[in-house]
Amino acid sequence: MKIMYVYNLLAHWGGTERIWADKMNYLAESNGVEVYCITTNQGNHPMPFKFNHNVHHIDLGIQFHLSYRYRGIHKLWEKLNRQLKFESKLKYLFRTIKPDILICSASIYVHTLLRIKGDIPLIAESHEMCSNTCLYEATSIKKKIERLFIIRNMSKVDRIVSLTEGDAQEWRTINKRVTVIPNVVHLNTNKNVSTTEAKKVIFVGRFAKQKGLPSLLEIWDRVHERHDDWQLNIYGEGELKDWLLEEIEKNHNKCNIYVHEPTDHVFDKYCESSIFILTSDYEPFGLVIPEAMSCGLPVIAFDCKYGPADIITDGKDGWLIAEGDINGFADKICRLIERPEERMEMGHNGIASVERYKASVIMPLWMDLFNSIKKERTK
Repeated sequence: MKIMYVYNLLAHWGGTERIWADKMNYLAESNGVEVYCITTNQGNHPMPFKFNHNVHHIDLGIQFHLSYRYRGIHKLWEKLNRQLKFESKLKYLFRTIKPDILICSASIYVHTLLRIKGDIPLIAESHEMCSNTCLYEATSIKKKIERLFIIRNMSKVDRIVSLTEGDAQEWRTINKRVTVIPNVVHLNTNKNVSTTEAKKVIFVGRFAKQKGLPSLLEIWDRVHERHDDWQLNIYGEGELKDWLLEEIEKNHNKCNIYVHEPTDHVFDKYCESSIFILTSDYEPFGLVIPEAMSCGLPVIAFDCKYGPADIITDGKDGWLIAEGDINGFADKICRLIERPEERMEMGHNGIASVERYKASVIMPLWMDLFNSIKKERTK
């Protein structure tokens, strides 16, 4: 079986990029599976995650972004030329490789692949949720046309793969052919786990609007008023980093808040902490939640769309807090601070719970999907 992934580039140390690399590596190690990773804009960017030597990476060198150097008619001409080049090179690969399955992100290249793929089945992965991809509120005519265009395309793909059942239900209003397969998660492989004795709470995530950083600081203010000997460690980077640092300096500089760069040793940082918190407004999945749980940390998160509720068993391995309930969130952190036996028990429960996200559990679901699609085509 030949599986072909089509993506723009793999150049960021992001969760989606790591997931794609993990899945391709797993499949490449499987008997009878050939994996092709096709990128359009990789160029000289180094791959952030290592590929198995059996993954065939082909960069088409389209460099779509370069068309934005130009203006007016010249810009349109550049975009058209690059699009035609993209289609021509893809058609050649389809003829020579003859893939059995095509896979792409739900937010990119779906339209092109539908037009030129012939009878090759196309799977679109939803990593940004249906509500963000095509069910968003469109306020302009342009946005409304774009939304209708995306909805029409997504209605035609052979299968949509969603990370959560909540997201899947939204996709099924557009396309009934939806399968739920959670992400493969990197779990803690160290012999050590958290003792939950350190007076440290940890937050890991991109410094973006989605992550609810103002809520994070408000929550911690309330916790610090009651437990000023505990500290909050924040790991990440992103467009709101300057705002975050300035806000902490101006209004929270005596609250034991420490901001750190992303680290390759994040599991060590989890193990040095006692509670993990996530204040996101939405999460298509939320990789950091099972990562932290695998290190023995109880987790507290807003019950936002859609990931946390699929991962956390409320009251057993963590807490789900009603969206926007700052006081309730702070109260649950304080409860775990004040009840060391409870936070240790929740942490131990989480270690067992997240075993369901191992590659050895998730990837057979993908193989079952591939085989079922092939069987459907041979009927």
